[in-house]
Amino acid sequence: MPSRARSKDSNKASRRAQRKARKADERKRPEYPRIDFKSILYCMKIYRKAVGPRRYFFWFYRVVSSVTPALTAVIAGYVVTCISDAVVSPTHDLTSFIVAVAILLSVQFITIVLYAIYRLLSISASQETYIYVSELVATKYIQIPLAMRETQEFADKFERVREFGLSIDYVSTSAITVASSVISLISIIVATLVVSPFITVAILIAAIPSSILSLRIAARERRNWREFTKDRRIASAIERKITNSDSALEIELNGLSKHLVLQMIKARRRSQEQDIADNKAFFLPRFGADILQDVVGYIVLIIVAIQIIYGRLAIGQFLTVRTLLSQLNNNISSFFESITAINTSLVNATDFMEFMETPAQHSGDIEVNHLPKIEFKHVSFMYPHSDHFAIEDVSFTLNPGDSLAIVGENGAGKTTLIKLLIGAYMPQEGMIYVDDHPISEIDRESYLGQIGALFQDYSRYDFATLGENVWFGNVEKPYSRKAIMEALDDAGLGNLAIDYKNGLNQLLSKDIDAKNATNISGGQWQRLGIARAFFRSPNILILDEPTSSVDAKSEYEIFRSIIKKQQGKSTVIISHRFSTVRRAEKIIVLDHGKIIEQGTHSELIAQDGVYKEMFELQAEGYA
Repeated sequence: MPSRARSKDSNKASRRAQRKARKADERKRPEYPRIDFKSILYCMKIYRKAVGPRRYFFWFYRVVSSVTPALTAVIAGYVVTCISDAVVSPTHDLTSFIVAVAILLSVQFITIVLYAIYRLLSISASQETYIYVSELVATKYIQIPLAMRETQEFADKFERVREFGLSIDYVSTSAITVASSVISLISIIVATLVVSPFITVAILIAAIPSSILSLRIAARERRNWREFTKDRRIASAIERKITNSDSALEIELNGLSKHLVLQMIKARRRSQEQDIADNKAFFLPRFGADILQDVVGYIVLIIVAIQIIYGRLAIGQFLTVRTLLSQLNNNISSFFESITAINTSLVNATDFMEFMETPAQHSGDIEVNHLPKIEFKHVSFMYPHSDHFAIEDVSFTLNPGDSLAIVGENGAGKTTLIKLLIGAYMPQEGMIYVDDHPISEIDRESYLGQIGALFQDYSRYDFATLGENVWFGNVEKPYSRKAIMEALDDAGLGNLAIDYKNGLNQLLSKDIDAKNATNISGGQWQRLGIARAFFRSPNILILDEPTSSVDAKSEYEIFRSIIKKQQGKSTVIISHRFSTVRRAEKIIVLDHGKIIEQGTHSELIAQDGVYKEMFELQAEGYA
């Protein structure tokens, strides 16, 4: 028996240790319900900077509005007592009644005035907080290295960052609400203690089950919000695609509309199904907790009524207790609901703070204010989470005034090489030199000031006018109609400013202004990107498939303009069209991230290698 008893005790101790370990592990998880004071203070700091001195009035209003309910309940009860006393009094003296009503009305009037001011200021404060946070996030985003921004992990994190950014104002105001609820609870508890300590204790105990359930539900919501980030992002991406007029024709032609809507609905349901399931699981416990609170409340009122009947309490105390009882329940619920809301909103706070602390793109101190020489020496680059190099052991030199073409099949590493050249990526092996200085020592802003580029995935600034789309090539320059028109002419778009009634002020997307805007073709958008590059007038012009959306005649005219404008300057071209490539003074052939051939067009043809094979295959297509 002693041995068996010791075995049972040992098993119990083991189970207790396991439960303790599980609870300790749960407390370490992000979704565990807790008040994250660090995150709250972080939100309040941002809120303070965005709102300014108005926050002092918000705090003042919250303190006043917190104390007012208990004060009103006490005064209202006293008014009822005064009425009762006046009824039984032989003289029917109304002095006390009039004074009490005057105080009650004064309190109500002050509350109404303060609320009107608060409502006015809070609307503008909310808007300014949103604008301030948007500026913070956008400014930080563009400082983060491109290689990091392109990862799946960053995309998921940034989605949560944006969601949290929208909730900073809510978290801050909810934190103020929690503080005011505490003040209100204290004032109500003090008022109920004056009537009967038993009432206060009974109500507080009855509220415990509901409070615990609220925190447990918050934990589930916190977990679900993090787990279904990808589904929310997919749903939003599909919605943007469906509502984008540029995609409308292709979607309709391929009969994708219903399919995409169904996919969007499925993604949204996946992100919400677990919340619905959790709420169903907690339905009965929450219902039982609510019933318990109501039953305790009615028992308290019955006790107060009995005390009044026996003359132990004034008749007005019934109204006071009834009002305080309702306020106490509401404040306890509001208190825990606000904490739950804050915890739910703070689920992405860590991501936001980590995002804001992400190191910016490195920049050196050596400025480049002229046409530089760029040299790659045994450069290799691998994308995050990849197991092979996208660029491997690449070496070449771009001397001032050179024209360089880069050719290769899709996925050969051409665009990656360009991103390394402009410093968007940093190599893991080898070194890139700018004027014989490592690119890491070069001042990034001055270096980029020498470069202009049109990428295959060129930007469409559909929110801007025709003139602004060109001016965005270099906003440091004055907005010059003459220079903009010259760039448009060189890109073959000079007629647009003449044909449109608004000229350079013409909007180019009916998604922005259905009445006054005009949609332009994909080829025109690409030529507009070329005009933007011409307006920038860079020392190094990078063109990644610059004429993929234009016809052969337009391509010829555009490259004639490029050759003219880039005389004495450097040009880097990526193109599958050998009519374009053959004009370059130096050609690099890439295959799986490695340079397999390089030289002039004639030299590469003479080598009878991959370049010649690609050239002849394309020539056969035109035969």
